[in-house]
Amino acid sequence: MTTATSYGAAHSAVLKEGKKIQIGGYDGLRSRNSVGLSRRHVSLFSVSIARPNAFIRAVSTPVKPETETKRSKVEIIKEHSNFIRYPLNEELLTDAPNINESATQIIKFHGSYQQYNRDERGARSYSFMLRTKNPCGKVPNKLYLTMDDLADQFGIGTLRLTTRQTFQLHGVLKKNLKTVMSSIIHSMGSTLGACGDLNRNVLAPAAPFARKDYQFAQQTADNIAALLTPQSGFYYDMWVDGEKIMSAEPPEVVKARNDNSHGTNFPDSPEPIYGTQFLPRKFKIAVTVPTDNSVHLLTNDVGVVVVTDADGEPQGFNLYVGGGMGRTHRLETTFPRLAEPLGYVPKEDILYAVKAIVVTQRENGRRDDRKYSRMKYLISSWGIEKFRSVVEQYYGKKFEPSRELPEWEFKSYLGWHEQGDGGLFCGLHVDSGRIGGEMKVTLREIIEKYNLDVRLTPNQNIILCGIRKAWKRPITTALAQAGLLQPKYVDPLNLTAMACPALPLCPLAITEAERGIPDILKRIRAVFEKVGLKYNESVVIRATGCPNGCARPYMAELGFVGDGPNSYQLWLGGTPNQTSLARTFMNKVKIHDLEKVLEPLFYNWKRKRQSKESFGDFTNRVGFETLQEWVEKWDGVVATRSTYNLRLFTDKDTYEKMDELAKLQNKTAHQLAMEVIRNYASAQQNGKGE
Repeated sequence: MTTATSYGAAHSAVLKEGKKIQIGGYDGLRSRNSVGLSRRHVSLFSVSIARPNAFIRAVSTPVKPETETKRSKVEIIKEHSNFIRYPLNEELLTDAPNINESATQIIKFHGSYQQYNRDERGARSYSFMLRTKNPCGKVPNKLYLTMDDLADQFGIGTLRLTTRQTFQLHGVLKKNLKTVMSSIIHSMGSTLGACGDLNRNVLAPAAPFARKDYQFAQQTADNIAALLTPQSGFYYDMWVDGEKIMSAEPPEVVKARNDNSHGTNFPDSPEPIYGTQFLPRKFKIAVTVPTDNSVHLLTNDVGVVVVTDADGEPQGFNLYVGGGMGRTHRLETTFPRLAEPLGYVPKEDILYAVKAIVVTQRENGRRDDRKYSRMKYLISSWGIEKFRSVVEQYYGKKFEPSRELPEWEFKSYLGWHEQGDGGLFCGLHVDSGRIGGEMKVTLREIIEKYNLDVRLTPNQNIILCGIRKAWKRPITTALAQAGLLQPKYVDPLNLTAMACPALPLCPLAITEAERGIPDILKRIRAVFEKVGLKYNESVVIRATGCPNGCARPYMAELGFVGDGPNSYQLWLGGTPNQTSLARTFMNKVKIHDLEKVLEPLFYNWKRKRQSKESFGDFTNRVGFETLQEWVEKWDGVVATRSTYNLRLFTDKDTYEKMDELAKLQNKTAHQLAMEVIRNYASAQQNGKGE
């Protein structure tokens, strides 16, 4: 059976000519030899359309099923788009500053969202946000300089680093879209698939280490990104008049894409993996090495972990599936979810295994209600065993048991590091990923002067790569003068904080995030000082303007999720290594009431935590009922006497007994020891001692 191309543009053209054709209804995606799936007959015909780049060689006319499957509006738009061209190609030619609803959905696949400034009253001033696609966060020197120029010439003068290792360029006018897009393409960049219902940017550790495992992870991410890149040419047709500007693909990528031995492909289709409908929703993949959770592995649809032998040689991969952050307020059937283990595959099979997972979601993910279209809902509905069984049919093999891995750590790569090849790299913290002003000017000067490539991190930071040791001092001085400080000089709260852009441009935002988080962090620092927490202590804080979770607030120790004007839903319980899901603690917390909630939480964390216990672990251990009680009964910080250092040393047996007793009271051994000493001293002073 052949699944073929979109008939929407052809249908429209024929109707304009007054001819009548009958086209059957859509009843889901089905490829030839699909495992356990029904077969349908199709009739084929060719339509030639005057519209440029719109020739359709084969059109599917499925037999109408007895009960037609309900589909979302976006699914119909995709079907009628002639492989993501129509009606965007026509809308771009109009003089209007905006594009229509269908084109707004289609342009996402090209890496852009239509926006308007919500701070302005009266007529809407439309613009477009462009997002690049940079597997592993790699940005060549030429592309960085081009993005810097475009931000000034056609944007709002700033660049933004995203949580998926890409750039966002805001404020581009419709009339300038083609100029900006073609400039990015000709500078070794792309925005293809940075948005839309397909595989998004593939994450990998940004650190340019010359280690086998890191380089293998990054190469794997590049190959997966290439495998799942659209093939029908719509992107280049639209922005560079059909000119193909693509580097040669590794033969293993081409082989895996074309392989249809297990019914994964649409034969004779311009999109062998995606077909006319692409995926039900966005799809996210991350690749990493053991211990390195800089990519927030478990938040992705697919997590890929390199497994090496004792000599550090890559042998294969552990796979994790079903992660995702988005949800809808007060709709319990939507939820954030962590990925769970799927199994292990040898290294030569990774592209086939990933393709099988993607096809399983393509064929079975919901297309009627986009709130439930992410793969996490399919796995939650089926269970991991059924999901694994179906994926194995498309993979053609059984998954091996997952290999045991060490504990995960969050790695930021901030500061100076040895690359391992004689060069250095320098990781720079960027508040909320926003590069502007003097920082932007200085970064450009350094990157241009020393001909540096850069990498973007999933924590909205930037890494300067390939620095000679002789350049370290002048670069450090120039960065410091522009406010780009070494991590030891940045407030620890800021180092791990993230926020989405939210207002004024995001149409989904309910309240502030990027513009609001600087004040939130300052107020939390003041609370830390008030309750006696040290400056070098920190918690992972994230803020988003809506429940979509773009800054991953559901993995934070303290997450702020916009749920009304100037109010947030508070989430607690994530962990610093990004392996635990936070839970809702309070709803509708007004921004001016933050201290009333946070003071008792941090005050009790300071006094009742166990040794080296993170805030997230503490909130999970104590429980939300106790936390809620503390907030409700809070009367303010109790004034304490000045403290003086008293060093205590004891034998191991005494310490272990003291530690065991302390844990029963939710205290540290030191806290209990000081309490015993204080009581003893008071008893002696009052004449009660023996």
